[in-house]
Amino acid sequence: MQLRLVEESKIHCAREHFKAISSENVVYDVVDSYDALLNKVMK
Repeated sequence: MQLRLVEESKIHCAREHFKAISSENVVYDVVDSYDALLNKVMK
């Protein structure tokens, strides 16, 4: 999927925001499948 530059910029800003508010108790991340989610949760 090809995104416009403005869309890519918004995604980048969102990822940086969630990285900044993540802590050792709560980690925000991007997943694209249920298996990826399970892998993140089970760590």
